[in-house]
Amino acid sequence: MAKADLIQSIIQSGIYIPGNGKAVVKLRNKDNQYLVAASQNRGPLKVFALRNKVNCIPVLQDDAYAMINYVDGAVRKEELYYGQSFLSQSARFVSISDKIKSVTITDNKGKTRTIKR
Repeated sequence: MAKADLIQSIIQSGIYIPGNGKAVVKLRNKDNQYLVAASQNRGPLKVFALRNKVNCIPVLQDDAYAMINYVDGAVRKEELYYGQSFLSQSARFVSISDKIKSVTITDNKGKTRTIKR
Protein backbone atom coordinates (compact mmCIF):
# COMPACT_ATOMS: atom_id res chain seq x y z
CA MET A 1 0.00 0.00 0.00
CA ALA A 2 1.47 3.32 -1.06
CA LYS A 3 1.63 6.25 1.34
CA ALA A 4 -0.82 8.18 -0.88
CA ASP A 5 -3.37 5.36 -0.38
CA LEU A 6 -3.39 6.08 3.37
CA ILE A 7 -4.50 9.70 2.92
CA GLN A 8 -8.27 10.09 3.08
CA SER A 9 -10.60 13.01 2.58
CA ILE A 10 -12.93 14.20 5.34
CA ILE A 11 -15.78 12.37 3.59
CA GLN A 12 -13.80 9.12 3.35
CA SER A 13 -12.53 9.16 6.95
CA GLY A 14 -15.70 10.55 8.49
CA ILE A 15 -13.78 12.87 10.82
CA TYR A 16 -13.06 16.59 10.77
CA ILE A 17 -11.05 18.21 13.54
CA PRO A 18 -11.32 21.99 13.30
CA GLY A 19 -8.70 24.37 14.66
CA ASN A 20 -4.97 23.99 15.13
CA GLY A 21 -4.66 20.30 16.03
CA LYS A 22 -1.51 19.21 17.87
CA ALA A 23 -1.93 15.58 18.88
CA VAL A 24 -4.36 12.73 18.25
CA VAL A 25 -4.61 9.55 20.32
CA LYS A 26 -6.87 6.51 20.20
CA LEU A 27 -8.64 5.37 23.37
CA ARG A 28 -11.31 2.93 24.56
CA ASN A 29 -14.09 3.77 26.99
CA LYS A 30 -15.52 1.47 29.66
CA ASP A 31 -17.87 -0.06 27.06
CA ASN A 32 -14.91 -0.91 24.76
CA GLN A 33 -15.96 1.79 22.26
CA TYR A 34 -13.23 3.24 20.04
CA LEU A 35 -12.56 6.93 20.81
CA VAL A 36 -10.25 9.53 19.29
CA ALA A 37 -9.04 12.47 21.41
CA ALA A 38 -7.58 15.51 19.63
CA SER A 39 -5.78 18.33 21.42
CA GLN A 40 -5.65 21.81 19.96
CA ASN A 41 -3.27 24.71 20.33
CA ARG A 42 -4.94 27.08 22.82
CA GLY A 43 -8.23 25.26 22.42
CA PRO A 44 -10.34 22.56 24.06
CA LEU A 45 -9.66 18.84 23.92
CA LYS A 46 -12.09 17.22 21.51
CA VAL A 47 -13.18 13.58 21.88
CA PHE A 48 -14.89 11.69 19.06
CA ALA A 49 -16.61 8.29 19.26
CA LEU A 50 -16.50 5.87 16.33
CA ARG A 51 -20.04 5.14 15.15
CA ASN A 52 -19.16 1.86 13.44
CA LYS A 53 -19.00 -1.22 15.63
CA VAL A 54 -15.46 -2.55 16.09
CA ASN A 55 -14.03 -5.03 18.54
CA CYS A 56 -11.11 -3.49 20.48
CA ILE A 57 -8.57 -6.17 21.39
CA PRO A 58 -6.15 -5.09 24.14
CA VAL A 59 -2.53 -6.03 23.50
CA LEU A 60 -0.21 -7.47 26.10
CA GLN A 61 2.90 -5.81 27.53
CA ASP A 62 5.35 -7.75 25.33
CA ASP A 63 3.34 -7.60 22.08
CA ALA A 64 5.43 -6.03 19.30
CA TYR A 65 3.28 -6.02 16.16
CA ALA A 66 0.06 -7.27 14.57
CA MET A 67 -0.44 -8.67 11.07
CA ILE A 68 -3.95 -7.66 10.01
CA ASN A 69 -5.55 -9.89 7.37
CA TYR A 70 -8.46 -8.30 5.52
CA VAL A 71 -11.43 -10.10 3.99
CA ASP A 72 -10.36 -8.88 0.51
CA GLY A 73 -6.95 -10.60 0.90
CA ALA A 74 -4.90 -7.50 1.78
CA VAL A 75 -2.46 -7.70 4.69
CA ARG A 76 -1.14 -4.82 6.81
CA LYS A 77 1.46 -4.79 9.58
CA GLU A 78 0.73 -2.57 12.59
CA GLU A 79 3.55 -1.86 15.04
CA LEU A 80 2.41 -1.81 18.69
CA TYR A 81 4.38 1.09 20.11
CA TYR A 82 4.39 2.43 23.64
CA GLY A 83 4.77 5.99 22.41
CA GLN A 84 4.16 7.32 18.92
CA SER A 85 5.13 10.94 19.40
CA PHE A 86 6.56 13.49 21.77
CA LEU A 87 3.21 14.67 23.14
CA SER A 88 0.79 11.76 22.70
CA GLN A 89 0.30 8.19 23.86
CA SER A 90 -2.47 6.05 22.42
CA ALA A 91 -4.03 3.16 24.29
CA ARG A 92 -2.56 -0.18 23.25
CA PHE A 93 -5.21 -2.11 21.35
CA VAL A 94 -6.01 -3.42 17.89
CA SER A 95 -9.46 -2.77 16.45
CA ILE A 96 -11.25 -5.43 14.41
CA SER A 97 -14.05 -4.38 12.05
CA ASP A 98 -16.15 -6.38 9.62
CA LYS A 99 -13.48 -5.75 6.92
CA ILE A 100 -10.92 -7.81 8.89
CA LYS A 101 -10.71 -11.59 8.66
CA SER A 102 -8.09 -12.18 11.38
CA VAL A 103 -5.28 -10.56 13.35
CA THR A 104 -2.05 -12.34 14.30
CA ILE A 105 -0.22 -10.66 17.16
CA THR A 106 3.50 -11.38 17.69
CA ASP A 107 5.35 -10.60 20.91
CA ASN A 108 9.01 -9.58 21.25
CA LYS A 109 10.03 -13.26 21.71
CA GLY A 110 8.35 -14.39 18.46
CA LYS A 111 5.34 -16.05 20.12
CA THR A 112 2.09 -15.50 18.16
CA ARG A 113 -1.62 -15.61 18.83
CA THR A 114 -4.40 -15.24 16.26
CA ILE A 115 -7.75 -13.57 16.78
CA LYS A 116 -10.46 -14.31 14.21
CA ARG A 117 -13.47 -12.10 13.70
